Amino acid sequence: MAASKEEKIREMIENMDKDLDEWVESRPKRQPDKNAWTEDNWEEEMKKHPAFCSEPPEDIDDAEKYPAWAALQAIKYDEDDTPEEKALQYKDEGNYYFKLKLYKKATIAYTIGLQQKCQKPEVNAILLTNRAAAHFHLGNNRTALGDVTKAKELKPDHVKALNRGALCCMELKQFADAVTWCDELLRLTPENKTIQQLRSKADKLKRAQEKDRRKAQAQEKKQKAQHNRLLQAIKSRGIQLQMPDSRDSSDEDDVAESMDRLQLASLEASLPSTGAKVCLDENNCLVWPVMFMYPEYMQTDFIQEFHEESRLADHLDAMFGSERAPWDVEGKYKSHNIEVYFEETSKSKIHKVTPDTILKDILSDPRYKVLAGTPSFILLPKACRFTEEYLRKAADASVS
Repeated sequence: MAASKEEKIREMIENMDKDLDEWVESRPKRQPDKNAWTEDNWEEEMKKHPAFCSEPPEDIDDAEKYPAWAALQAIKYDEDDTPEEKALQYKDEGNYYFKLKLYKKATIAYTIGLQQKCQKPEVNAILLTNRAAAHFHLGNNRTALGDVTKAKELKPDHVKALNRGALCCMELKQFADAVTWCDELLRLTPENKTIQQLRSKADKLKRAQEKDRRKAQAQEKKQKAQHNRLLQAIKSRGIQLQMPDSRDSSDEDDVAESMDRLQLASLEASLPSTGAKVCLDENNCLVWPVMFMYPEYMQTDFIQEFHEESRLADHLDAMFGSERAPWDVEGKYKSHNIEVYFEETSKSKIHKVTPDTILKDILSDPRYKVLAGTPSFILLPKACRFTEEYLRKAADASVS
């Protein structure tokens, strides 16, 4: 039975498909494009395209990596554009970054816009104000204030600049200046409720700040008066002071200079928890922090309040009268068996002190220098080999 017309057409189509497949298979194989999108990376690649991405890439200036972005920028920034047109284009770019909260990129765009040397003050004022807003969100409040100050010079009635200036001053705790910025803004927008509230807050904080400043000044004045009284008391007793990193202060002027520089930094570095320092009591008597040193055992005792009318023996009795010190393994350190010395630092020589002597008389000895505001004494046990050896070495050191 002869084939129908439809069967002949179907057979012809099948033969044509077969011939086409054979021809395609016979063609040379093409190398795949290394830059072609694949099933695995097409979403990532699409996000890089300016038509689809939500924000520009960090390294947008890499034209080889982002050719579409490079082409778009080439269209956007034409070399034939005027400085004003370029400035406005960079302003728009900065605004785009600002809306995406990419504040650092926004500041760069606004800065490049300012570098176009546009001759219109209002354009530069807008760029400065916008850059200030970006810096404000980055926490660069002082830089932001500088920008809006320049913007105000270019355009005194620029409302956004005045508003940003007030906010910057608030963040910088410059409340008096914040009030001034608010007043300037309210002259332009007297019904602005937000600025009225901001001014009220700034004025309240300004008053509190001024009160704190007056209080601090009064306290400083009081402390200075106390310091001068203390200095005069030390000078009147002929007590000499020496800082660890300075020469001896024998002259009266040097005593005043040393006392002015006398801080407890060195003492607090070794004994940070004490906070002790020389002071005057209610009877105008000096009360000193005093250090007892025991070189045999490399130990120290720190007496926070040693009245200048007290004897060394009074403290020795209290410290070594009944109980033995934990480090005194041989029980040699008893109040009646202790010798006390001080060092004459200028000659590296030690001098013996009678325990019955009061502190004021010892410190008034012309050979004594108070080091870093803390009188110190060397305590040694009597009739002891260590004491004999220690004194011999001290004598040799003073001779050499």
